[in-house]
Amino acid sequence: MRIEVLSKGLFSLIIDNGRVGRQRDGFCESGPMDSNAYDWANFLAFNLDGTPCIEAIGEMRLRVDEDCIIAVTGRNPSLDVDGNAKTTYQSQKVPAGATITFGSTSLGCKAYLAVGGNWQVPKAVGSACTVVREQLGGLDNKGSVLKVGDCIEVLANTRNQDSAKMRTLPQQHIDDYGFLESIRVIPGYQFSSFSTVAMRTFETSSYTVSSAIDRMGFRLTGEPVTADIENMRSEAIHLGAIQVPGDGQPIVMMRDRQTLGGYPKLGCVSPCDISRLAQAMPGEKVNFVFQHEEEARADWLLMTSRRRRLQGEIL
Repeated sequence: MRIEVLSKGLFSLIIDNGRVGRQRDGFCESGPMDSNAYDWANFLAFNLDGTPCIEAIGEMRLRVDEDCIIAVTGRNPSLDVDGNAKTTYQSQKVPAGATITFGSTSLGCKAYLAVGGNWQVPKAVGSACTVVREQLGGLDNKGSVLKVGDCIEVLANTRNQDSAKMRTLPQQHIDDYGFLESIRVIPGYQFSSFSTVAMRTFETSSYTVSSAIDRMGFRLTGEPVTADIENMRSEAIHLGAIQVPGDGQPIVMMRDRQTLGGYPKLGCVSPCDISRLAQAMPGEKVNFVFQHEEEARADWLLMTSRRRRLQGEIL
């Protein structure tokens, strides 16, 4: 099957679960900005974990030349097939020759399209994920975003999809992307270098998501916080690390972050909350709260356990 790009949206990439374990070799981890939506898209499209899919900002149109099963997820996602609105977070059978239009109704948010099957896309350093800055991945294996006229080949899924029960994620289990609840933060290596006043300021202030956001990092604006460190050695940067440069405005490091950084770090956004933050739009306000690492670990185990149990119930 061939998937032809008819309209590319604002910024559309082929992504998978990233270059896990290769940061030590100088490659950024990359992967889906919203890993929860990415995982559900593949599950609903009868794909194995880690199968490539499309992460799109803006509305994208595609044409498929064979019958297939697709799923669209993300923050406020939309989907129609040949002009007919379809339900998101649900398996959808699409006929040969159909035009698929999908995206997010919230400007700047990410939508994910999974197409059931074995994606025939090149891999670089063990991943098909597109990293524009590093010129890795993508259909040309040079880090190019998807463009009009691109074609993606997908081989038939070995699972019998014709007789398979279509899958639906119940509405009550779809992620709440609002920010009424604070983003949880696990204290980092330089936590003790921030004064009590600075830490209290960070926890009690609202920070605005600026327009300076991308797959590398989210710059926030609000009450400045500073550390007592003037010079420090560069060290590895984890997903969600909150760096504080000289101006005191926090920067949350995201999927395409650099491998090393030399700014003090308040901590790291909990893996339970990083997908929610990744879908924030410029102008939205977020709050943070510190969380003990053992509590964060328990939350993560509980969340993954619930997801596995829910997938079993859907099957």
